[in-house]
Amino acid sequence: MKAGLLQVIPPVHTGKLQPHRHTSYAGLVFILLLCAVLLTSVSWNIQAAVPAVNPQSGSVGLTGTVKGAPPTQAPVILNPRSGQHTSSIPITVSGLCTAGTFVTITKNDVFAGATVCQSNGTFSLQIDLFDGFNRLIAHATDALGQSGPDSAAVDVTYDAPSFTVPGGGAIGKQLFLQTATSTLGTSPDTKLTRTVTIVGGIGPYAISWDWGDGQTSLVSQAVEGPTSASHTYSRAGNYRVIVRATDASGNAAYLELVTVVNGLAEQGSTTGKGSLPGNLLMAWPLLGFAAVMVGVFWLGERRELWKLRHKGLLLR
Repeated sequence: MKAGLLQVIPPVHTGKLQPHRHTSYAGLVFILLLCAVLLTSVSWNIQAAVPAVNPQSGSVGLTGTVKGAPPTQAPVILNPRSGQHTSSIPITVSGLCTAGTFVTITKNDVFAGATVCQSNGTFSLQIDLFDGFNRLIAHATDALGQSGPDSAAVDVTYDAPSFTVPGGGAIGKQLFLQTATSTLGTSPDTKLTRTVTIVGGIGPYAISWDWGDGQTSLVSQAVEGPTSASHTYSRAGNYRVIVRATDASGNAAYLELVTVVNGLAEQGSTTGKGSLPGNLLMAWPLLGFAAVMVGVFWLGERRELWKLRHKGLLLR
């Protein structure tokens, strides 16, 4: 080296990463954890702010329904067989259907009963029959009331016993129950009134209501005509309502209906598959963000090493 001149020797990098000197992974982890806590807290607050079943008093809510296609598959009546005779009622009508639809049975084009198609694609209910010939047809509707194709007809003959007035020989009229509303909707904790009409028989009448939630009602009526009963459901769901009427001569009539109680199902009672709670759904974007941030830090350090190697400042 010549006198008076200084030689500057550039520093040589060893190639070893020096964590926390330029990029702090500890700081990155802290930021990600803080974001996770904040997002989870916001999610819980949003869920807590939504009423569990219905809007509270004084609030305003909007509900929209997207109309889908009506049922495309016709129900199939497997029992009873066409051509069958019976001398007792009610009889059980069962068969195949599209899960989640409502199945209504008519006898000679008169409503006979309704039920919900179960998740396994079957239905079963009990109905009364007219004296003599009965043509049974199953009708399928969805929750919006859209009708699908009807089942093939099944013909059943009811060989009814004689109806007589107690203590006399006069022939009474066959007892029936009829209604204009096979399926009714309501909300939890809301009083629901259902009405059926007594036709025929000998008064007075005793009418029992089985509401499908373990509760029953019993009312009496002196003459034919409409009769009503009220009930309040506490939980959302589909309920099988069974109405039985007995007249003074001991003859009975039977009617099965459906009540749909709107609202959110209780936790643990849903049957949906593949769904995730809101908190987990919000966590997925966070996990993706974390992966991107870690990748950016890692690529940044590798880029700096490449630059040092390219300039000859890195030991091999």
